[in-house]
Amino acid sequence: MNIKRGKKAQHQGNYIVIEGIDGTGKSTQVELLAKHYRAHGHSVTVVEEPSSDDLAQTTPIAHYLRTVIKNGNLRRDPEINLALLSTARRELWQQIIQPALERGETVLASRNYFSTLAYQGYGEGLSQEHIRHITGLFTSQRYLTPDYLIILTLNDEQERMHRIKQRGALATLDIFESQDSDFQQRVHDGYRILARNHHIPTIQCIRDDGVLKSPYQIQQEVLSIINLK
Repeated sequence: MNIKRGKKAQHQGNYIVIEGIDGTGKSTQVELLAKHYRAHGHSVTVVEEPSSDDLAQTTPIAHYLRTVIKNGNLRRDPEINLALLSTARRELWQQIIQPALERGETVLASRNYFSTLAYQGYGEGLSQEHIRHITGLFTSQRYLTPDYLIILTLNDEQERMHRIKQRGALATLDIFESQDSDFQQRVHDGYRILARNHHIPTIQCIRDDGVLKSPYQIQQEVLSIINLK
């Protein structure tokens, strides 16, 4: 990334983020990466933004806010989405991510504010500068500049939606997953623009011949980017 980083404390752990549109396998790659780090003797904290179904990886407030954020029946203004996401993000940053980094642990995150840049920025039309400003007020420069950020992409809309519907036998899609194809394309294009503008490495989850890569194959690409073998 070419974003200017804040000064990292000498003994702080690494903050690693896996990003991408829904259905690209972010959580799977975070889990595989956590196993890899732990197998090599590292202390690891795993988080998912805006929260997780695993209560050990979240806080009560962030978990409650997630139910509101993901509720497809609650249609709302993009600024409200930004406010809700920023509040959940502050909880995770102050209560989980920052303390873990200060303990010297490796923090592995499925999503961070780059999701908001893509979804609320390119998808819903909010200014990128406005999103960064609000996020900075709720977190810190350390949060804004992870040590590694990787974007997963999947140029197969049918497969992506199949993956979403298979996750935990979801009965209904959430407020962002249920948006129309134009919205999904804007978000997809937004991630591409973010990757280009900030020199963020991307991993395509499907080969040029149309065959899906296995989670293990994608993991090897992730490990090569963060120089872990």
